Amino acid sequence: MNLYKKKSVSRLFPLVIMFGLISTSVFADQIPAPDASQKAAIDKMHHKLHIDQAPFKAQEVQALKELNEMTILDDVKLEKVNVKIDELMAAKTQIMRLRYEHLIEMRAILSDAQKIPYDKNVLKRSAVK
Repeated sequence: MNLYKKKSVSRLFPLVIMFGLISTSVFADQIPAPDASQKAAIDKMHHKLHIDQAPFKAQEVQALKELNEMTILDDVKLEKVNVKIDELMAAKTQIMRLRYEHLIEMRAILSDAQKIPYDKNVLKRSAVK
């Protein structure tokens, strides 16, 4: 495999991973017997996650749109494409950081018995689809 193909694959790999992570639910519905305070905390955390991720998701959509538009130009420079990919991945990085902060925060409010099924569901997300 030549260097160009290796770079292409290495740039696509995070996108594949990100899609798998973001497309999976938080499994909050699968937390056994949450009490009223846990339900309220979960709702608050989900709302905060949504608000915090919103600007980065907008950046992600915009960068991907611009990247696709650049790709069809006859005189596009690979350097500009790479810069746009970096912008896209920076937005995705922030989304992932917020997502994993959220998962850790969610786990902190669970009892030991609730952590077992929650942890199992989180670990299921590790498989690349």
